This record gives sequence, structure tokens and C-alpha cells, in this order.
Amino acid sequence: MDLGTSAPSVEQYDGHSVAELFTELRTGARIRTTAMINEWIAIVAWADQNVIETEEGAATLLDGVVDTGVPIAGPGAPLVSEFALMELIAVLGRSPIGGRAYVGQVIECAWRLPRLYQAVVAGRVDTWKAQRIADVTHPLCPEAVEFVDRQLDAAIDDVGWKQLERLVAEAILRFDPDQAEAERQRASDHRHFDVDEPSDTGHVVIHGLMDAVDGHDLDEAINRRAVLLG
Repeated sequence: MDLGTSAPSVEQYDGHSVAELFTELRTGARIRTTAMINEWIAIVAWADQNVIETEEGAATLLDGVVDTGVPIAGPGAPLVSEFALMELIAVLGRSPIGGRAYVGQVIECAWRLPRLYQAVVAGRVDTWKAQRIADVTHPLCPEAVEFVDRQLDAAIDDVGWKQLERLVAEAILRFDPDQAEAERQRASDHRHFDVDEPSDTGHVVIHGLMDAVDGHDLDEAINRRAVLLG
């Protein structure tokens, strides 16, 4: 594979069979995977050398262009220097906002999801998948995120995104009931039941969000009415 600075041209693959092209692509995929793992290891080493003890001057996440003051990884992860982070992002060639999020995901995995991080380093889990998991666990308390990390370690190959959401919800319920109640209240704030205007065909669209008990009662009432109407 040409690893020089010149862009490859279609002509250089003239005469290659499909099998040869697949070999070339597999080689490239392995190189990219190794490069990403090495990048993660280097970022963790960098973070270890740029830890600061107080939140003053610490790197934070950005919400649009407003600095929210939220550390780039979850509770218990090290705080890293804001100035040093800007240098790292420039070296990585990433945008300020995207770079903060990316480095935060790596730090989240290395310090708060150590089993997942080791799986990434061992090549068992793709970095992109670990990044998505880190986004989900960022708000969790240390006890909840440790529970998630332990559960994922037992079945990382079989866990899909829906299972991950249920696992995180269970962790919040077990270890942070106040947050669980706050999330339930936030969901309740969006309850509604709407019947749209009739269409030209005489049909209407019905949509809503309600408590599970209310939804069950509504379903039972509709079913009873349907039986009466035949």
C-alpha cells in the first residue's frame, strides 16, 4: 500500500483482481485500527501528564458557543489543562468543539470505564463504539458507571444500543435514585395527547405521550368501545 504523501490514482489499481483489492482494503483497515488505538494510548498518556487539581483552568465541554463549565469527562475522571487541551486538539487536527468531545470520550473510557478501555486497546471493541458508550455514561455517578462497565465487560459483543440504554437506566435507578426521579419528572413535563385535523380522506393522526398507567387505561377503553361497535 502506498503510504506516501501523493494521492493514489485509479490507474495504480488497474489489473488488480477483486481478491487483491480486498487484501489492500483489509490492510488499510488494520492500519487505521492500529493507528486509532495508538492515538488513544497517546491521549491517555498526555492526559496523565496534564492533570490539574482544581476546576479553575480545567477543560470543559461546550454547548454550542456557550461554555457550560462541565468537565470533559464524568465525575472521578481527571481534570486536564484547558490550555494544554487546545494544543492537543490542534495536533489532532480537530475542531475545538469536536476535539473537546473526542478527548473527553477517551478520558471517560480510560478512567471511568477501564474494562471497556482495555477492550479497545486489545482490539476487541472499535473506538467509535466506545466513544458512543462514553457519551451515554458521561452524566453517571461513579458507582453507576462502574456498574455499567462491569456489565459491559461480561457481554460487550452482544450488547446493542437498546440494551445499553436499559443498562444505563438500571444503573441510574440503583445508584442515583434522585437523578432517576428527575428524569421521570422531565419526561412527565412533555406529556400530551393530540388529535390532528381530519385529512381529505376523512382520517386523523393521533399522537401523544402519557404515563404507562394512563396509556393502559386508554388502550382498555378503546378496546371495550371497539368490541361494542363490533
